[in-house]
Amino acid sequence: MEEGEVSNRSQTRRTPLAVVLAAYLVLFLAAFIGLAPLFQIVAPLHAAALDAGGKTQILSRAMVWGAITAAVANIAMGAISDRTRSRFGRRRPWIVLGALLTVLSYVGIWRSSTSGEFVWALVGFQIAFNVLMAPLSAVFADRVPISLRSTVSAMLGLSYPLAVALGSSLMALGPQYEPGRLALLAGILLGAAAFFLIVFDEPSSERQGNAPSAYSGRTGDLLAPFRSRNFATVWTARLMIATGYALVSIYLLYFVTDAVGWPGRSPERSHAVLTGVAFASVVIIAITMALFGPRITQRQTIAFIGAVALSIGALALAITPSWTVVILAFALYGVGQGAYGSVEMGLMADALPTQDNRGRDMGLNNLAVALPQALAPIAALILERVGFDIRGLYIAAAACFAAAAVVMTLFRSART
Repeated sequence: MEEGEVSNRSQTRRTPLAVVLAAYLVLFLAAFIGLAPLFQIVAPLHAAALDAGGKTQILSRAMVWGAITAAVANIAMGAISDRTRSRFGRRRPWIVLGALLTVLSYVGIWRSSTSGEFVWALVGFQIAFNVLMAPLSAVFADRVPISLRSTVSAMLGLSYPLAVALGSSLMALGPQYEPGRLALLAGILLGAAAFFLIVFDEPSSERQGNAPSAYSGRTGDLLAPFRSRNFATVWTARLMIATGYALVSIYLLYFVTDAVGWPGRSPERSHAVLTGVAFASVVIIAITMALFGPRITQRQTIAFIGAVALSIGALALAITPSWTVVILAFALYGVGQGAYGSVEMGLMADALPTQDNRGRDMGLNNLAVALPQALAPIAALILERVGFDIRGLYIAAAACFAAAAVVMTLFRSART
């Protein structure tokens, strides 16, 4: 029996596990709502307001430095939360701090008036956001029993695409000025965090033993999980998938504006339509996966199918001039998101090589998401310099998704 399952049994005597998981799912969704529209709508518009001609360079530079910061912060905060000893538990104190700091970072973004200030503001956001997300991701490995991992993973898989769809709609239909948009995101995040912290009565960690012996600050120990074939496979595939996501999503507003457009509609509304179409597909797939979660025995097969669908959808976006085909391509893209996202967290937890360093190792997995936020802007700058238009980014995205499909074939089959 795993440590997480033992913890669950003791916790359910106070708070039903179903309530804790519901609050966890709500906070995960709220965290991504605080991220997705910021990166896809607010930040691109802010960069364009600073310098319309150099908007891509400004946004790309901010994303690169922000991603580098996120990569370091996520691993560090995962390891720190592993070793936190307090009467409030290991994860709860950092979740509180992360939520508060994230809201404060919105103020810095709003107040930035030069490209340099904007870059530093997004760096500050990434630090704050990962103070929240590193311990929150570790909660999955800590608290979700193996028997529920497929179901909960499928529901978590809805978080990001749902956040993209809801966030895009909120930006299109809600406040049309930046302070109002950021205040709305802050309210959603703080409300969800308060709900989770009320019901998540994490046991005190004051009396737990010393720090896990498997950890040290040496690089060799940090890279130790990669000696596991499954960990390395899941991490690499996640890196490729996340890079493709970043290429598609970060520049989607520019794609709508510069490549296809929808006569009579604003870029924000066109963006909302596309993300809504993709989300509809994600919902159908994710609900199906959640219902049949206990019967899923080979999560890697589902991940492979999802990567293939993502690759075909991204390639269609790159080559078509038709708005109708773009909508159909986003529907297929959503199928791929739903399939891969439904098993992503389960695969990550399955591939953890040890139980002592869950926070640190989940942080390493999250590094595979943080790095693409740097790789995608660099790729954009390179393609722009060699003369490719925005469609070149979608060809690169399709290649990343195809590479992820190939990598997933290396995963050693393990029944859940």
